Amino acid sequence: MRHLLLIAAIPALLTACSTPQDRCIRAAQSDLRDVDAQIMDVETALAQGYRVIPAQEGLTRISLCAWPREPVLFCTQSIQRPQSESRETIDRQAEQTRLQDLRQRRAELVIASTDRVSACRLP
Repeated sequence: MRHLLLIAAIPALLTACSTPQDRCIRAAQSDLRDVDAQIMDVETALAQGYRVIPAQEGLTRISLCAWPREPVLFCTQSIQRPQSESRETIDRQAEQTRLQDLRQRRAELVIASTDRVSACRLP
């Protein structure tokens, strides 16, 4: 059990070991990473001609969770079960327009994130 707790604590320790400057840079570039992921999604959809939609089935599990000091007797837990995915055909013109908008937004974010990253490096 002790080893399991140590393994679970490793990501928290790695996050705690990062410097404030690293965290600042990562935060400054988060919007840029999001737009890059969206661009990749649109380019993949345009290349394939469809978009894959993952289907999920949601369940709620109720369990007994009473502790001596807890006022709650029952707890709920949301569970998502992946099911077969479906394909959705895309509107190529709309996707092309979206891709152009995303590339323009990315160009703006590169300039903004460069300024924010340089501000992170100013001690």
